[in-house]
Amino acid sequence: MLWLLFFLLPSFCDGRIAAQGVAHKNPNRSVHVKSRPHIYFCRSPNMEDFSCWWRPLENLTEEVSYVLTYSKDKEPQQECPDYVSSGPNSCHFDKKHTIIWKFYCLNVTAVTTHGNYTSQKHCLDVADIVQMEAPVNLSFYGWITLEHELQYRRVSEPDVWKVKYPLREPQVELLGLPVGEFVVRVRCRSHNARLWSEWSDPLMMSIPVRPPAGKLLVLILVTGVGVVALLVVTLGLLPQSRR
Repeated sequence: MLWLLFFLLPSFCDGRIAAQGVAHKNPNRSVHVKSRPHIYFCRSPNMEDFSCWWRPLENLTEEVSYVLTYSKDKEPQQECPDYVSSGPNSCHFDKKHTIIWKFYCLNVTAVTTHGNYTSQKHCLDVADIVQMEAPVNLSFYGWITLEHELQYRRVSEPDVWKVKYPLREPQVELLGLPVGEFVVRVRCRSHNARLWSEWSDPLMMSIPVRPPAGKLLVLILVTGVGVVALLVVTLGLLPQSRR
């Protein structure tokens, strides 16, 4: 009986060691098998080109490279045309490779020494992934009551500013300006604050030369009286010439 125990004990221990070895190896192997890259975002700024990004494999100590392949509708598969322009782990499709109203299906494959791991298929229509750039040249409308100060001067008088203040409306009429070139600028502030904004960019305006209304009226009257007098004299001389 004792001999039997001695014979069984080594085999039992070997079995436990072997089982532990399998238990340690299988989880690592299952992690590698279950891990695969994931295409998580695609974007087109203008429907003329687009890019897609993927999440790489994690916790890898070995070298890995990625290959993205795609197909349009039922056309044969092709490889990503540009892995650089949109940054790491991305593929960029320029205008030459972007066709709207066609269905793209993409896969990315991680190539390692232990095997290849391919993502789930990611399908899209370029028209559905349009995300515009942020707006620019915004105008702000708020509940703050603003007051404005307008300054203007002749171009030839750089230090002689005339002021219109305070102005509650965003427009003003400058009446009676003399002929010449003028510079106009404006700034604003909250009605309850003392700090002014910076001055706006200067605006150039020109007042053209126009004939005075009074002199023009006198000229019209004199011309009219002269024409009438000439007609009267002409009509008076005609009967005398017939005699």
